[in-house]
Amino acid sequence: MSLNISISSPTLSSLLPSLIRSESGILLGENSVSDELARDSDVTVSTTITPQAEYKGFASHVLFCFAVILWLCWCFLPDALLNRLGIDYYPSKWWALAVPAYVLVLMVYGYVALWSYNRESLTLPLDDIRNFVDDSGVVLTSVKKLKHTELDEYCFKPTNGVWDLPIVTVNNVLYGNNGAF
Repeated sequence: MSLNISISSPTLSSLLPSLIRSESGILLGENSVSDELARDSDVTVSTTITPQAEYKGFASHVLFCFAVILWLCWCFLPDALLNRLGIDYYPSKWWALAVPAYVLVLMVYGYVALWSYNRESLTLPLDDIRNFVDDSGVVLTSVKKLKHTELDEYCFKPTNGVWDLPIVTVNNVLYGNNGAF
C-alpha cells in the first residue's frame, strides 16, 4: 500500500489550530478581546536595529575570543617557552588566578549589596498605605461606577488589561464569610 501525498493535502500546521481547543470550545491562543489599555499606552517598542550592530557584535566576539586565547596561553605555557618566543615582560602567573577570583568575589558582593539595598532601603514598611494604593494604578472602581456584583465578576475572570482591584474587594474574596466565595 502506497501513501500518496500531494501539495493540496493538509499539513500538520494547518491541522493544529483545530486540534488545540480548550474544553469550552474556545481556541487557545486567540485574544478576541480588544485591549484598550495597551493601545492607549505611551510605551513603544523600538524595532530599529542599526546596520553596524552585526559588525560591532562580530568584532567584539573576535576580540574577546582572542583575549581569552591569549590569557589561556599566558596561564598554561611555561615561562621558558614564553621567553623563547620573545615574550619576557608579563605579569606574574599569580594574577592569572587572582583577577578572576577578585571579579567573582566582587560579583557575589554586588548581588548581596543590591539585594540588601532593595530589601532595606527600597522596601516599604508593611503598614505603609503605599503597599495597597498608588497614584499610577488604574483601580477598577475609578474607571466606572460598578455595583458589588459587577466587581465580583472581575475577580474570577481573566482581564484584558492590568486592573487594580480595591483591597477591600480582595479581602472580601479571600477572607469573606459570605457563601458566594
